[in-house]
Amino acid sequence: MANLRKISVLLCAVIALLGACFFTACSAKTDNGAENENAERNESYSFAISKTDLNLEVGESERLECRYGDKKIVFSTSDEKVATVSENGTVTAVSAGVAYVTAKAEGADNAEKMCKVTVIKSDYSVKIDREAVITAVIKDASVTLDFTATVYRNGEKTSFIAKFSVSPAGCETINYGNTARITFSSVGTYVVKAEYGNASVSVTVNVVDSIGE
Repeated sequence: MANLRKISVLLCAVIALLGACFFTACSAKTDNGAENENAERNESYSFAISKTDLNLEVGESERLECRYGDKKIVFSTSDEKVATVSENGTVTAVSAGVAYVTAKAEGADNAEKMCKVTVIKSDYSVKIDREAVITAVIKDASVTLDFTATVYRNGEKTSFIAKFSVSPAGCETINYGNTARITFSSVGTYVVKAEYGNASVSVTVNVVDSIGE
């Protein structure tokens, strides 16, 4: 009887041990399966960034397009004094230099892309094909003059379009690219200005009704 009891106890212990081993193996298999599934899902994503090299002028902005499945993309910059980056990937040039913008997929290992941002600062100037001060005579109630502006970057001619303005207001202005056709209908002193960015040039126009004035 005693031997039978010992055998029963031993048998129960063996069954319990086998059950524990089976549960542990199943748990490990489940965990490994989940990890493998996540790894396979991450590997199936294609992590792309619209540009890996970006050149900007100071003050310019450009958005980087980046996607990694349904993951949130977190952007950061190596130097905010050169270039900043917003949550949606918009890079803004601050000052001349080089910075690196990193795009990382949140919650994903090794899911990271980088873009080199080179910021340059150019010197702009604007010239008008007129003397600094001119005189115009009204005939038949008005006088019309053409003003053509040229924008230079670092001393070299460009095709950039300048913006014209006239003060005081009231003159009819028609723009043709970098040429403004301005009609003056009243006697007086006017200032015609052409601007591009922070660069500008102006011409003073003295409108008279006879050459003797």
